[in-house]
Amino acid sequence: MRKLSLIKDIQDNKLSEDQLIECLDIDHNYVLSNVIRKIVELRISNQLVIEKLVRRGTLLGDENSLMGVYKIGHVALAALYLLDTTESVERYNLEIVKLNEWDKECVEKIKQSDFFL
Repeated sequence: MRKLSLIKDIQDNKLSEDQLIECLDIDHNYVLSNVIRKIVELRISNQLVIEKLVRRGTLLGDENSLMGVYKIGHVALAALYLLDTTESVERYNLEIVKLNEWDKECVEKIKQSDFFL
């Protein structure tokens, strides 16, 4: 499937929860950012989603840039927090302490922004 049409399908709510979760395995920053936003919007939270977000939370290199200084890893970690389940917040707390101060600040700014609205 072409990435742009996939992003449109994500935004237009044309994918099932299972399909959205599968999209977390696609190595494309803009697909990932859109699917993570949709997962938070729909409050899809289970062990598989949490594990996939934790894995994506490590994507903090320049090749993972989204906008300015923000990386897909920042978005994934913010999503863990914003899902607001016991399990997701526990994993967020375990992962956030592993970051340097800069990355922690980036995650915090995403959490407080309207990125997920």
